[in-house]
Amino acid sequence: MVPTLKRGKKDWQKVCTVMILILTFIILASLVLGAFYLFQLQKKLDKIKQVQDGEGEQAKIVGSAGINKPPEIVAHLTGMNVIKSSTTLVWEAVKDLAFIQGVSHNAEELIINEAGYYLIYTKVYFRGQECQSDMLLEHTVFKRSDRYPVAIQLMKTRNSINCPGNNGQWSRDSFQSGIFKLTKGDRIYVTVSNPALVNFEQFNTFFGLHKL
Repeated sequence: MVPTLKRGKKDWQKVCTVMILILTFIILASLVLGAFYLFQLQKKLDKIKQVQDGEGEQAKIVGSAGINKPPEIVAHLTGMNVIKSSTTLVWEAVKDLAFIQGVSHNAEELIINEAGYYLIYTKVYFRGQECQSDMLLEHTVFKRSDRYPVAIQLMKTRNSINCPGNNGQWSRDSFQSGIFKLTKGDRIYVTVSNPALVNFEQFNTFFGLHKL
């Protein structure tokens, strides 16, 4: 009788031990799965936060650019070789190096759309096959305004030619720049004494402005 009781007690202890091990395994597995689930959830939340932060920063940049940095008013025109009787030069506004923003253009003139102080610049490259020492090269910038009956001269250069010994080919650069107060509707244009002597390559002859 006593050995049977002892054997039953040992069997019960084994069963309890197995049950405890199984419960322990279940608890550990639950903890591992829970930790993995929390880790995955945290990754998803971090990714969502990064996307939201990125969109917020982009909105701030776009908003600040639109408020604090209005488009610049600027133009750079290059010469066009147009045969005509007028001494006023004609300009290209959109091809190659030429561009225009914030002002208007009508072939010969830059038309001011917003009043302010402007830096105006112009360069003309003269050249010829036969040199004449008494020849004068004039390069002038004018402003035309509805407030005045005649055009107003803004800048002017007048250069003579220093002929080489054989009176052959010659060339001469003329560059001018200055700051002027302009009003809406003012029209700026450039004249030369003899357009036939102008080299119209875009690096040699150009005209532009920039609102300060």
